[in-house]
Amino acid sequence: MSADQTPASSETSTGPARRNGLLAPVVVLLVVGALALAAWGGGSDEAADAPPAAADVEELGEELPDELTTDGEVDLEEQVADQQLAEEEAREALDAIATREADDPRALGDPDAPVAMVQWADFLCPFCGVFSRDTEPELIERYVHTGLMRIEWRDLPFQGEQALLAALGGQAAAEQDAFWAYHEAMFAEDLRQAEGRVDRDFLLDMAGQLDLDVDRFAADLDDPTLQERVEGEAVLAQSLGISGTPAFIVGGYPLVGAQPIESFVQVIEAAAQDADAELP
Repeated sequence: MSADQTPASSETSTGPARRNGLLAPVVVLLVVGALALAAWGGGSDEAADAPPAAADVEELGEELPDELTTDGEVDLEEQVADQQLAEEEAREALDAIATREADDPRALGDPDAPVAMVQWADFLCPFCGVFSRDTEPELIERYVHTGLMRIEWRDLPFQGEQALLAALGGQAAAEQDAFWAYHEAMFAEDLRQAEGRVDRDFLLDMAGQLDLDVDRFAADLDDPTLQERVEGEAVLAQSLGISGTPAFIVGGYPLVGAQPIESFVQVIEAAAQDADAELP
């Protein structure tokens, strides 16, 4: 899947705090440059690798033959150390994407949790639905409820106009602190199976089923500020080189696709170890 548009982001209705939450990570990424983008290597079908242990680097250095470290030859130990430093800087930049706003209605968990997982998703993406139904509940039970991890949602509506409308519905539900109820309802089934099903009437009916203020929900669907917010999140994803959904940054480690839960466990616990956090 690929995005067809590169809309411009702008300030949201929630004021400078949320706007800065989007722009500050971009500044960090510009400073780090290619380091952050390089962290997405490996494609959407593989889990992110666990971080290399410092002991492994030291062991490699100890095994270097003398002739490789003489003048005019490549110092492999130094190269490995430089690569490890570059990877650490890239992870720090990616980890800074999490805004950790205490009042974010599209986030779950303690803002100060040792690990933050930012996920970009599309309500019409079938793989996002697989993650939401089969994997996310266990991760929430195992890591969010125990205080180890926080989850933050970002919109990346790849599936066309219906997907954009669905993302706006999520933003509108969030305005009434009902994002996660909306999230669960939208992912209850694969919405792509009925073309044209996700229209305005569909979303208004869902708002009613969720006991939301339907008039307010309808007005928010037409609020250009909410569309700008969705577009800003899509621009940020594209600036990171994300080309499919679902996509995740877990404590600075990238992970793409509806991976098996073992892949998420590996990355979450690697990030927890980086943060010197005790595993549940």
